Amino acid sequence: MKGTDQFYSAKNKLAQYNQESNKLVLSAINFEDAYSENFTLPEIVYLLRESFKKRLTHHRVLGEEMRDDIDPSDGFCMISSYLIYSMTGGDAVWQLRGTNMHWWLYHKKSHTIFDVTHTQFDSKQLPEIYKMGRPVNELKTDEMFYDVLKEKALTLAKYAGLE
Repeated sequence: MKGTDQFYSAKNKLAQYNQESNKLVLSAINFEDAYSENFTLPEIVYLLRESFKKRLTHHRVLGEEMRDDIDPSDGFCMISSYLIYSMTGGDAVWQLRGTNMHWWLYHKKSHTIFDVTHTQFDSKQLPEIYKMGRPVNELKTDEMFYDVLKEKALTLAKYAGLE
């Protein structure tokens, strides 16, 4: 019976993840000034969220095996936030914000948080995380960090079908 319970628990988690993905895609429509030459923000969000569910994406982008006991977006916050930022207007549209454990986007025009990987956290944790956040250029990073981040973002774009 334990195996059956695990199956239904995993199926329920995936259903919740997919439901949150649909909400993110719908909310992305509100950011009309965030677009790339080839993709709309809702398309980018959809493709990223789908790619997070793939074991190959975890392996190639994060260099680790995907775990069934965590949210599929876990570990992708910096990379996916940077990728969306880079593809959809950069500083003209967004401010990259974060803490030492999580990154997200802040839409400058609407003063709204857009967090493509928020499902990795309990919704009760998020307000405190966002409150602690600051512009990522104030976090302790160096050029090598950004070089690795850009490389991982390009890899994620490839595996998400955003090239």
